[in-house]
Order: sequence, then structure tokens, then C-alpha cells
Amino acid sequence: MQFRRFIAKDVSSALAMVKKELGHEAIILSNKKKRIKDKITHKLVTVVEIIAAVDRDVIEPRAKNRVKVEEKREDYKYKDEESERELLKKVVSELNTLKEQIKFLESRLENPSDIPQKPSDTFYKEKEHLGFSKVFSSLGLKREIVNSLFKGNFSDIQFKKYTEQEAIDLIRRFITSSLKKGPRAEEQKGRCWWAVVGPTGVGKTTTLAKIAARLKYLYGKDGVLVSVDCYKLGAIDQLRRFSTLVDLPLETAKTNKELLRIFSLYKEKDFILVDTTGRNPYSSSHQTELRRLFDSVPGLMAQVMLSATSKREDLMEIIGFYRQFPVSGWTLTKVDETRSLASSLFPIIEAGLPLSYVTNGQRVPEDIKMVSGEDMADMIFRRMDVAKGVGVQNSQHQRVFSC
Repeated sequence: MQFRRFIAKDVSSALAMVKKELGHEAIILSNKKKRIKDKITHKLVTVVEIIAAVDRDVIEPRAKNRVKVEEKREDYKYKDEESERELLKKVVSELNTLKEQIKFLESRLENPSDIPQKPSDTFYKEKEHLGFSKVFSSLGLKREIVNSLFKGNFSDIQFKKYTEQEAIDLIRRFITSSLKKGPRAEEQKGRCWWAVVGPTGVGKTTTLAKIAARLKYLYGKDGVLVSVDCYKLGAIDQLRRFSTLVDLPLETAKTNKELLRIFSLYKEKDFILVDTTGRNPYSSSHQTELRRLFDSVPGLMAQVMLSATSKREDLMEIIGFYRQFPVSGWTLTKVDETRSLASSLFPIIEAGLPLSYVTNGQRVPEDIKMVSGEDMADMIFRRMDVAKGVGVQNSQHQRVFSC
């Protein structure tokens, strides 16, 4: 391809020069006005500069006109010749690229079956394999939790290779195999002495009433309820209403000596459930109270309440605090009040805690469930948009929420 620069006083004159020199096959690449100094008058004049191009096989027959073109170039020398050469190189490169694209399109049109149905197979493949990130994001979890959950077995490459469905299946298997089953009062052989403990507002009193009602009406066991919560206004009144509802005696203990007397008095009962004071788990006074409680009654075990609405960081702190006491099991409460159930379940799995119950409402005794790892996985993925199409059957749904 050959290039020519034409300078004239106006556009018409310049186009006439292009037509005369290059013919009708010429392509106009640029057209602009310039101010240059006239060699004769030494005044600045406005001229038109046109850069045109034509294939070699077209320009060669017109070689006789080159002398005239060169004469015109000598009349108006371009001050910045280096810039002109750079511009021409850029134009040549762009034209070559355009030629290659045209040839490619022509070949595709000759073979329509070879045209890809998607703009970029690579793009869709990469997008498809972002499944793990999408699933964890939908679960309300951060990327760095993966290594903690899976004990550092995932590199970045392994993390990215899973599709969305593969990630769901993997996490489901992980929950099912990793969640430990905790002791249930209904399955206890011999007496069941439990103290229901946990932070303020986690649902200790209501959960205690649910367990007591199940023990009496579903399993035919007899027992007593005990309150050591002498700080919260109305706490004993609430438990008294529950004791009347389930037809069980209620005792109160303001001191550890009184508590020991109550256990001695009702030692033949199938169960004794103690409602404790709701306190800030970070306070030293709460730690001292619980230490004295468990030291005063040998054989008394803690059933710790954890709220599903708590943040992951708070749950880890709460778990660390209550592990210092003799714990029988752990209960996850308020699962009906959160859409990110995984963020509270995974800390339980990570800490290796045995899960005894989950609670999902205020009804006594209906809203307390004994669930398996498979049940919890169903509950978690049912709340995820990305879990649509996983295929959890209605029968499984009914099984999760049945007594």
C-alpha cells in the first residue's frame, strides 16, 4: 500500500490532486487544515492537508506522476517529519489489523456452523467456575473462612475450580459429616441434671420450658424446674407460668447452699433443669457465678444457648468463654430470625461442638428440634437463592421441622 500527502489551498483542490495522482481507488485517511508560512510572501496562510492511500498494484501504473507529487511536497515541507512517519506506521498497523478481521469474518460466513454460540467460551467457563465464591457469598461468609473450615486444604486454584453446584454439594457433605450430635435430655439414661446457660436474651427460659414439656408429655418423665435468676425482673414469674403450663414443681435458690438442698430433695426425679442468670459473658462476675454453681452441685452439666443472630466473631468469643465449664451440649436458638444460618452454624462446626437442639420460635414445646447434619444442610441451602434446583424434597422439609 502506498501513501501520499497532498497540500492545497482548499479541499476541492486537494481532492482533485488525489484523484489525478491516485485515481478513484484512493482511500482518504485524514483531512485537516493547517497554518504554514508561504515561501514567497513569508506570511502565514491556511492550507488543506489530505493523506490518502492506495494499493501498490494501483499506484505503480501512475509512476509518471510521482515527479509532480514530489514537487508539491517540496513546496510545502512538513516541519515535523518524524511525527508524520509515526502516524503512517500507526495507520498501516490499523489497516493490517482490519484486513485480518475482514478475512476472519469472511471465513466464518463461509462456514456458519463454526460460529460460536457464546461471545467467549473462555469467559463463560471462568464464570461457571466461580461457584465456590458465589456460594460462600450467598451464605454470608467471607473467603478467608474457607481454609479455617476445611483445615487449609484449599489452594486458590482448587478454590476456583468448583462450579456452583459442585460447591453446594461439597459444602453439604461437609456439614453432614462434620456436625456432631450433642446429648439430648430425652435420650439420657438415668437422671438428667442440666443448667441452661448463655448470654442475655438468648432464650434460656423458653428453651428450658420446651425441654421440660417434651420430657413430661412426649416421654413420660417426671422432674422439677429450678430458678437461680434473682436479678432479672419478672424472670421467676415467666418460669412460674411455664411450670404451671407443664404441671411441674418450681423451686428457687438464692444461694448455692439452697441449690444443693433442692437437688438433694429431688434426687430421685428423672430430671432437674436449672434456669440461670443471663449475663454478659465477658464479665468476671458472671464467670465467678457459674464457677460456684457447678462446683456446688457435682454432676450438674451445662446446656449452652447460642443465638443464630449473633455475629461470627461474637459467637467464637462466647464459645470460648463457656467451654471452661462442664458442658453437656449446645443449642442454637432463634434460627427463624436469621437468613444467614451458615454464619452461626460454621463456628459450631469449626469449634467441634456437639449440637443438641435448634429452636425456631416461641411455642412450647413445638419450636425445638433435634436435627442432624443433613437436616441443618437442608435448612441452610433452602434459604439460599443459589440453592434453587438443588432438589430438596418436601418430605425432607417436613422431616426437619417435625418433632
